[in-house]
Amino acid sequence: MQSNWYRLEYLETLSSGRIYAKAVVPSDSPWFSGHFPGDPILPAIAQLGIVFDVIQQATGRQQNPESVNRVKYRRVIRPDEAIHVAAIPVEGKQGLYSFQITVNDETACKGRITAAQAAL
Repeated sequence: MQSNWYRLEYLETLSSGRIYAKAVVPSDSPWFSGHFPGDPILPAIAQLGIVFDVIQQATGRQQNPESVNRVKYRRVIRPDEAIHVAAIPVEGKQGLYSFQITVNDETACKGRITAAQAAL
């Protein structure tokens, strides 16, 4: 699966609702243009965008991001690194997912994101 700025290489949804994915943002992605010349890093908003896209694709529902909280950034993500996403539904909270992004078995980002079903 391909977006206009990253490549989704793997997506799995378990019967429990847990979502696992692997994505790569290539070095020619517009996200690295100017962020930062000679030392490219993936912006925080792009990381959250990948998490949200993965949840939408896994659930097969058009949704809108409603809130993001408890987000911690712990590691820089570079071009062409394999990004592993885990999104786990929070029991009793419709649309709320606890997520973690790892790169090379290191936590890059974690937090919570709420995906609300889009109005038709």
